[in-house]
Amino acid sequence: MMSPEPEIFAPWLELWKPQETQQLSEWAEQHFVLSSRYSSRTGPIRLHGWQREIFDSFTDPRVETTVLMCGTQLTKTIFIQAALAFVISEQPGPVLIVQPAEKDAKAFSVERLAPMVRDCPVLHGLVADSRSRDSSNTILEKEFPGGSVALVGSISPGNLARRSIRYLFCDEPDKYPASAGSEGDPIYLARQRTVTFGSRRKIILACSPTIAGRSRIGKAYAASDERKPWVACPHPECGEFQVLRFFDGVKWDKTLPPEKQAESAYYQCQHCKGRWNDAQRWAACEKAEWRSGKPFAGTAGFWISHLYSPWEKLSDLVDKFLKAKDDPQQLKAFVTTDLAELWEDDGETPESELLFARRENYPFGDDAVVPQRGLFLTAQVDVQDNPPRLEAEVVAWGRDRENWSVDYRIIQDIAENGQPLPVTSPSLWEKLNAEVLQREYRHASGHLMPIMLMAIDTGSKAATVYEFVKKHPQPSHGPAGTRVFTPRSVVAVKGRDDPERVICSVSKEDAARKRQNVRIYGVGTHRVKGEIYDMLRYVRPRGDGAASPACYHFPMYDRSYFDGLCSERRVVKANGKIKWQKLPNVRNEPLDLKVYGRAAATICGIDIFNERQWKAMEDALGMPVVSVVPESPRDEKTENPVHAGGTQRQWRDEGRSDDWYETRTKEWF
Repeated sequence: MMSPEPEIFAPWLELWKPQETQQLSEWAEQHFVLSSRYSSRTGPIRLHGWQREIFDSFTDPRVETTVLMCGTQLTKTIFIQAALAFVISEQPGPVLIVQPAEKDAKAFSVERLAPMVRDCPVLHGLVADSRSRDSSNTILEKEFPGGSVALVGSISPGNLARRSIRYLFCDEPDKYPASAGSEGDPIYLARQRTVTFGSRRKIILACSPTIAGRSRIGKAYAASDERKPWVACPHPECGEFQVLRFFDGVKWDKTLPPEKQAESAYYQCQHCKGRWNDAQRWAACEKAEWRSGKPFAGTAGFWISHLYSPWEKLSDLVDKFLKAKDDPQQLKAFVTTDLAELWEDDGETPESELLFARRENYPFGDDAVVPQRGLFLTAQVDVQDNPPRLEAEVVAWGRDRENWSVDYRIIQDIAENGQPLPVTSPSLWEKLNAEVLQREYRHASGHLMPIMLMAIDTGSKAATVYEFVKKHPQPSHGPAGTRVFTPRSVVAVKGRDDPERVICSVSKEDAARKRQNVRIYGVGTHRVKGEIYDMLRYVRPRGDGAASPACYHFPMYDRSYFDGLCSERRVVKANGKIKWQKLPNVRNEPLDLKVYGRAAATICGIDIFNERQWKAMEDALGMPVVSVVPESPRDEKTENPVHAGGTQRQWRDEGRSDDWYETRTKEWF
């Protein structure tokens, strides 16, 4: 029997071949129409060269998850829209679009989804208009033949766990809360809904990055094959490929006046050092090649910045940078949203040498005079065993958390054999009481100021600290969380790993009873150390002596104090946990005391004082004091005008009692 001719059966065999899925980039350019509602250019979409592989990853059967870490207004949202349109038209199934909040989900539905359905002919008749009485087609719920789309906010766990889905699109995941209610990570909850679809599921995570170690999109990109767009140098004699980086390749003439520097911007090839103008850069980016940094394992990761944008000039980017570089928050926004880079928020340690150089010549220690803007005093104490001692700092606080260190003491008690007594020695604490807590500090106005609050770290000698605290007034807790103070109040504090709050806990009464009726104030050391280091790095005293909000002022302390102040480094681990690493061979007591001081000021109410309270303190301390007579030989020697002030005896002659300031402070706190 003769075998049939192949050409007879060839057409029939073709019918049995699986239908090839059209690539999303091709499909989008054929069917997707840009709307004037969200695009400056309307009509059929025309993708740039570097966009094609991103789009095609969605229709690549090998790719389960696409991670897009990119600058804002580049391609993120239009990619999600095109993928959704393709699903509705070509491969229907249940879709879940997760937005940071429900209001964002509604905005996406109204501003993106509705115009897309209206303006793309391929979608006509597939998705009905939103109707208030039609539960299948509301603003947040849409049905189409063979599938549906639900738009939800990431906050509610119920929205993330109701039904099985094949397609999961997570928009702006770095803006999601850490937990959806009490159920856990929103992305994890949403991913669980795709399990039943196995290898047929498709997931998109798209966002600009935020802080290293905490950025969801940063972690997702690190778990992908890490593709980056490589472009060739346009100069014929070079042609070498490279990834465009702002700080490596963007150059400008820094000798020009500041307002003209941005216009001189150009890109410099990393290989031949040749200059690229904007037209050359745009042409090179159009032919970009995506290259992986890691082996592919089901997740395609894409990173791209505004340096590849066909509508952004280098002069615009440089102008943004020059305006942002001196403001850490603006610079952070530029790095994350324009450059699509993770912000390395590891709290670089301030330079102790720079802090030492900016010391100010105001009296401190035994000669201390509180500067005019200092309105109340706190003292903070660190307990140390090796050698046994108490280290104490006194700080004056003013408006906007501006502060001045006015005294720093190391208190020891020496036995007859010349050895320091242990920190449990009662005489050591008597010296702390006499030399610091009961001392009155002269203000620039002439008045004497008591310590308003002393904060002592419980350390390893908690029982001894409790014994001292209970001998002195503690803040009483009034209605609605208010606290009532008596000057020279004393509290016990203990560090906690809280990144958000200065005071993160106050022990309850039943717990306090177990500690000799002493309440423990938990101090968020991560939060406070981060704030202190930010202020030390970025806020400096003004040359004209005017107020400088949140500024830390220092007198002529020796270098070791500043080394101790800069003795730790903040590190953000890969899991998002914050750790503080102590630098070797340096003591950190000055930094610890700054932390306790910030906590003491918060307990006093510095963050919530109203204008009436600030004004009352200023008015009281601003009262003129007449007939100034030096109280000690120390005053006769100085020519510093801040020493000019009255003594308690003179105030008494003017009709003021010794406790005049203390009486007034009870009204303020």
